[in-house]
Amino acid sequence: MLRKQNNIQLKLNSLGHAYNDAYHYIIPLLLPFFRQEFAFTYFQSGLILTFHEAIRSIFSLVFGSLADRYNHKNLIISSGFILASVLLGSVIYVNNLSLIITALLLMAIGTATFHPLATAMVGERALPGEEGRDLSLFSAAGTFGLIITSLLFGWLVQIWGWRITCLIISLPGFFLGISYLKIKNETKKETGKIEKKLNSRNIFVIYFLCRVIMCLGTKPFLSFLPIYATTYVGLKPGVSAWIVSIYFIGVFSGSLLISKFLDKQNPLKYSILATFFTSILVYILTCFRIPFVIGLLIGSIGLMEGIYFPSQHTWLTRSGSTKIQGKLFGFGFFIEGVSATIAPSIYGWLADKFGLLFAYRFASLPIFISFLSYIYLYWLSENYRNSKTGIQRA
Repeated sequence: MLRKQNNIQLKLNSLGHAYNDAYHYIIPLLLPFFRQEFAFTYFQSGLILTFHEAIRSIFSLVFGSLADRYNHKNLIISSGFILASVLLGSVIYVNNLSLIITALLLMAIGTATFHPLATAMVGERALPGEEGRDLSLFSAAGTFGLIITSLLFGWLVQIWGWRITCLIISLPGFFLGISYLKIKNETKKETGKIEKKLNSRNIFVIYFLCRVIMCLGTKPFLSFLPIYATTYVGLKPGVSAWIVSIYFIGVFSGSLLISKFLDKQNPLKYSILATFFTSILVYILTCFRIPFVIGLLIGSIGLMEGIYFPSQHTWLTRSGSTKIQGKLFGFGFFIEGVSATIAPSIYGWLADKFGLLFAYRFASLPIFISFLSYIYLYWLSENYRNSKTGIQRA
């Protein structure tokens, strides 16, 4: 019975993840059209992404804390979907550019409700020893939504234009909002691995620092990918969304692949693997102009990202107390958001000054630093666990 209830909620959270990520990535898909129609520079494009991430990061922290205090995750997520749907659909009626950008930026408040709360819900409800499996499938579902959205967006926008496409994509969000209202609030359970929870503040500081550094490299890479496709691969703006699908197909494949192994090893081992290869692949990408090779490299980067996301979320689920899961995930998405707030503007400025290829090469540096940081985190956490085990045996 418990497994059945968990599977039902996992399916809804996975569907919600698919659609929430589609909402979150709609701005990068629209940027090539804004550059074409409104003559946006790289810096202006990065500035929009900066404000969007700033709003999302702040409210991720707020909603994560509220959910732990009042235990109404379903109501908060439902409100987020409805708000985001209204704002995205409203662009069809608005002609003023400032109002369009404002509506798209405020969507971040709606999308901010989902990640910290739903990720915590998946971790809390997972059966002992299956946290990695559930979080990997949850991650894969979000990526699947991005694949479908990028393909659908690229097709619809060539027929109807970007305004009507935004309206069409906004409609299912209302039904998801209603679906979340039907979930019953349950008392949080512990995972049965209390003795393995970490109580060292320093370890969690290093963990969150690893995520911040990683995001400094990966966020601008993904945000500028549609523009990269039009500038260097030579794709039209409407078709540029399709090259993003190659990245997300890689992420989807990586998440499914890691779901079979994540519960058998320390999740940090996979984070170390993913960050190392991501840094190398991002740099190599800038050395080729052959479309097939570029597609292969982008898919490989996505594969590593698909391994990375569920591995570090699984580690946090196992290591942090379930009493503050919403706050932990909320803080995680908040500090990633702060990093993502800074990064697009910096890389937009670098791209304007030195070219987008230089900016991409520069992005590989923080990713490699994150790789070294995860090695240190692994060593630190293993030493902590071993020392506690030795004390208990004594």
